[in-house]
Amino acid sequence: MGKEYTISSIIIVVWLIFPGVVFKRFYFQGQFTKQFGVGLFADRLITSIFWGIPVQIATFLIYSRVLNFTFTGIEKNIQEFYEQLSENKFPLISYSTLEYILGYLVCLIITAATLGGICHRIVRIFKVDLKWPVFRFNNHWHYYFRGEVLNTKEFKALKTGKWHTTIVDVVINDGTEGNKMIKGYLTQYTISHKTGDLESLYLTDTMRYSKSQKQYVRVPGDCFVVLYEHVIDMNLLYNQIKPNLNVRQIIRVIFNIVGFLAFIYILIFPWYLNIRVLNKIFGSMTAMITWLFFLVVISFAIDPSSNKKMTKQALIGCLVIGSVFLFFTLVFFKIMPWIS
Repeated sequence: MGKEYTISSIIIVVWLIFPGVVFKRFYFQGQFTKQFGVGLFADRLITSIFWGIPVQIATFLIYSRVLNFTFTGIEKNIQEFYEQLSENKFPLISYSTLEYILGYLVCLIITAATLGGICHRIVRIFKVDLKWPVFRFNNHWHYYFRGEVLNTKEFKALKTGKWHTTIVDVVINDGTEGNKMIKGYLTQYTISHKTGDLESLYLTDTMRYSKSQKQYVRVPGDCFVVLYEHVIDMNLLYNQIKPNLNVRQIIRVIFNIVGFLAFIYILIFPWYLNIRVLNKIFGSMTAMITWLFFLVVISFAIDPSSNKKMTKQALIGCLVIGSVFLFFTLVFFKIMPWIS
């Protein structure tokens, strides 16, 4: 009985919890990354199982259509595999079956990561989290510090343009000479990994109020760190600019959309080729890496000012590495007849 429970537990972890964890890892991105490990273990376990179910359904639908197998056939193989394990027999697995299993696991991970990333993009691009609070991330400081609260119903009246920067005025008490008034541009901030509470603020172009001169004077240094535990009061001032959408920005938006659609196509296309499963897996990996390197090159060609650190040597390096991975992609997909 104990071995049956052990095997069942492993199956639940691999087929339900693990894809849910991968989904959430790619859903909580950017400033919301720390939400991935925050919360009670029971809550995280339930949400992982909850998201693992639709990921499994989507993976099975995609994988079954590509390889033309049915749920009944899989159920029979799994039942035979389980019976052999319960009888302390080493199950016989053919090479083709092992390919199918490895292919399904890779497809499961890719599907979970893709769905998590897509859901995150949908929520953020279409501002779903700003329109409906139920979709809002736990890091509420991000919405205030980056001016996104201006897009909510409560702060809509304050919006006069597009958010550009945030100036922070804080009154701190460090236990030395009473309260001090500090102001500067908010560049970065940190929050607690366990609780999500604000820990520190990083200000640039910082100024402090001088009581003797009765005005703000510049603080020497490049970055002023304020520990939130010393903050008494805090005021936020949003610098807003009127949006001016030019042709280059429109081209970049179109480029991002086309690049994303091409990435999805790279994930789906290999599974319609009449090649081995391992070729599809490794071909998909090399194709994604190839596309990422060429995206860097195309992005620099469209707007060189977007990455001022990109040198000619780095650009040539991206082209060379991308070409190498393109060669291996064609080999894995057996598109080059003289090699395959």
